[in-house]
Amino acid sequence: MPTENKIPVIYVAGPYRAATRELIAENIAVARSVAVSTARLGWFPICPHTNTAHFDDDLPNQDQFFLDGTLTLMERCDAVVLINGWRYSAGTLSEVHRAREIGMPIFACLEDLPSAAEFNGVKVPWRTYTGTDN
Repeated sequence: MPTENKIPVIYVAGPYRAATRELIAENIAVARSVAVSTARLGWFPICPHTNTAHFDDDLPNQDQFFLDGTLTLMERCDAVVLINGWRYSAGTLSEVHRAREIGMPIFACLEDLPSAAEFNGVKVPWRTYTGTDN
């Protein structure tokens, strides 16, 4: 639960896998950009895209391992922010499902994410994704 003096931790959720290494690199770059933007708002970002970038080269066929690990990380965060295209990512859909199960705030996009100070001081439920649109 957020408190006034605590830096809230945000989990960046969005597509990682793609048809080519170039498209994977693009997904990583987009996630990194969102993570940097969250930090500028005062959040501490957890970005699994950059944490395990291209590990699939060294640990092939480990999709479940990575999903389980990232879900464990996400559960330790204060909120989730979604990246465009998340609806087309099986991993992100699993993350959204789990976040809903545990009642974690989910922000549909970076533009909906309040500053860390606002998150700590004032609840803004109208900005939180409930899963009812699109």
